[in-house]
Amino acid sequence: MDAKLKKGFWKPEEDLILKKYVESHGEGNWTVVAKKSGLGRSAKSCRLRWKNYLRPNIKRGMMSEDERDLIIRLHKLLGNRVIT
Repeated sequence: MDAKLKKGFWKPEEDLILKKYVESHGEGNWTVVAKKSGLGRSAKSCRLRWKNYLRPNIKRGMMSEDERDLIIRLHKLLGNRVIT
């Protein structure tokens, strides 16, 4: 692991840089994104930040009534079984 890589909380400016880079160059090759964006973050850090926080299609907030109903129906059907 590179000792020069930044760790810890992301600053709003870093989020903006990552968003702009991914929007113009696309996502997928996170090693290239990490190197060429100038963020000084690891590829994994860039990927996780994008996937978990910055993607435009992330749904946030309360579940819809349909989503709640689906969970209840599936629980009645499957119970508490753990699928491995």
